[in-house]
Amino acid sequence: MSIKEAGAKTPDWFSISKIQKYKKKDFDELLRGYFQNKKEVYAKIKSLKKEERNFENTILALENCDNDFEDVFHQIGVLSISHVKKEYRDLANDFEKEASRKNVDIAYDEGIYRAVLEYKEGNYKKEKKGLDEKYGVGSVKLCEDIYKGYKRMGFDLPKTKQKEIKEIIKRLSKLSIDFSKNIDEYRDYILCNKEELRGLPENFIKTLEKINGKYKITLDYPSIGPFLQYAESREKRKELNDKNYKKGGPQNLKLLSQIVELRDKKAKILGYKNHLDYRVENRMSKSEKAVYLFSDSLIKKLEKESAKDIKELNNFAKEELPEYKNIKKLEYYDLAYVMNKLKEKKYSYDSAKLKEYFELENVLKETFQIFGNMFGFAVREIEAEEKKDKKIILAEKSIRLYEFSDQKTKKVLAYLIFDLFPREGKYTHAGHSKYLTGINSVPVDVLLCNFPKPTKNIPSLLSLGEVKTIFHELGHALHCMLSNTTYFSQTGTNCDHDFVEVPSQLMENFLFEKKYLKKLAVHYKTKEPLDEKTLNKIIEGKNFMNGYSNLRQLIFGKFDLDLHSGKIKAKDSAKYYIALSKKYFDSNLPKDAIFPAGFGHLMGYDAGYYSYMWALVYADDFYSEFKKVLSNEKKLKEVGKRYRKEILEVGGSREEIESARKFLGRSPNNKAFLKNILQK
Repeated sequence: MSIKEAGAKTPDWFSISKIQKYKKKDFDELLRGYFQNKKEVYAKIKSLKKEERNFENTILALENCDNDFEDVFHQIGVLSISHVKKEYRDLANDFEKEASRKNVDIAYDEGIYRAVLEYKEGNYKKEKKGLDEKYGVGSVKLCEDIYKGYKRMGFDLPKTKQKEIKEIIKRLSKLSIDFSKNIDEYRDYILCNKEELRGLPENFIKTLEKINGKYKITLDYPSIGPFLQYAESREKRKELNDKNYKKGGPQNLKLLSQIVELRDKKAKILGYKNHLDYRVENRMSKSEKAVYLFSDSLIKKLEKESAKDIKELNNFAKEELPEYKNIKKLEYYDLAYVMNKLKEKKYSYDSAKLKEYFELENVLKETFQIFGNMFGFAVREIEAEEKKDKKIILAEKSIRLYEFSDQKTKKVLAYLIFDLFPREGKYTHAGHSKYLTGINSVPVDVLLCNFPKPTKNIPSLLSLGEVKTIFHELGHALHCMLSNTTYFSQTGTNCDHDFVEVPSQLMENFLFEKKYLKKLAVHYKTKEPLDEKTLNKIIEGKNFMNGYSNLRQLIFGKFDLDLHSGKIKAKDSAKYYIALSKKYFDSNLPKDAIFPAGFGHLMGYDAGYYSYMWALVYADDFYSEFKKVLSNEKKLKEVGKRYRKEILEVGGSREEIESARKFLGRSPNNKAFLKNILQK
């Protein structure tokens, strides 16, 4: 029985409402109950004799151990970075730290390792052949993964080494949470008079907060993004950019040094060369050598393309932009502005005016329709009164709730909470998370975004990049919401880390197909569709500056790889990133720039940022299957159905390379990727 079949109950909305009102005593009580339950389950597993052990009483018991607490923990995780009250966020963060710290003591149990080992070396050999048939697809993989997981915790090492690793894990958990929190709650801004806002769209200016008569530009994406693209003032762009390069603060550099040192120490105690070597063992890439071969070969291929892009930008600025006539070369705070100007010239559309065609409400409606038809689901928004009836408190009224159901069976598949707009203390980028797992009810997922807030007279208007963000994050959500696995630990994004971005990056491609772009781009006032000429220019501009932009992604990945393979010391990381920027982009970042302090992906994506580009190879290959049949709705739905069945529903219940072959009907290759990445 799959999670979806088992979890057919309506979510406990009252319970969700209650959790969002938790006080310290509630968090403390939850923690006590959680660990009491865990101790009892573990004691029962350890009490079994070797000959009594089977899949159900050992492996399945471990898998299901936290089922009654999983949903609450997921909700608190989301609320710790999104709740409207700082007091709650602080309590939730403290709870997560304490839970993580104590969990190491409980989970780091040699008796449990011995129990798993006894089963693995005993009755597993008899049961293995029929496990998937009896308990569901993924059962054999679950057993192998649990065994490997305990082995990677160092239980075959001396007691002193085990104790050392346990302490390292505790410290890493706390330090990582602190690092991420420092970024999420980092607040800085610049103030501008009206003259210093020249070049910015009037609609954008109207959304800005004022302080003592001056306009406030923050480091939040909806503010900093447009400013760097449109503001004519080089001085103000530099001021804002320089503040952004200090995001996270000096304290995060100190935390990073401790984190990297501890990660490396742990890996070496476990017998690995370094943290990178340890991390990639459980990924598609499998080895440090394979990752560097992938990264270095692409960097070589894209260096020339990037250099051409930067040269084109410099030439354009000197020839076409009077203010740059006597400037020797473009600086880091010029690039977004000049790119936008060049793109407008080459592709003949004004990015600011284009936003008027991407009204958030229409984009959401059409996006759900496009992918619903393709993958076989229907979407219904839960309106205000119905939310009230369900006793849902979702931080504030602007947060949306959607119900996803199967088009054919009408069965409710999942719910999606869409937290759309920025607010104080909220996660500042865009991201996807689970809210309810689907173990005890229909799953609920969350998308945290930071789109421009609507005003009294102007609705939320999106840039093309922000529409792309919706497609990307919805790809992650669908990977989970349409999952149909036996076990939660194998659901959707619980797959190999370097495969996680495949569904999200695949989705981005559909935005640049005219048949879909036409539906998305409708003027918010006149309701007129975007003209054919501009549609064509947007599609032609899909690969604009792709040499530079993809090399930039690779350099982020290289920085991460070098940091976690020991090629650089964490204490030198800020200077090293400055050097990388100079080497590959001839960019003179400020000497006091501390980019690593604000590089949030170093937590969670540590030794794994390369996976964005790795996954892009697979995403482009998968998309080539859709591309072949875009003009044939019947065949397109067939490909969509196959993709849902072989990729989305399967999640991490089998090896990702096998899923890729099942969907493609062949071995994957990089032909589509190379064509897209180098095509101008």
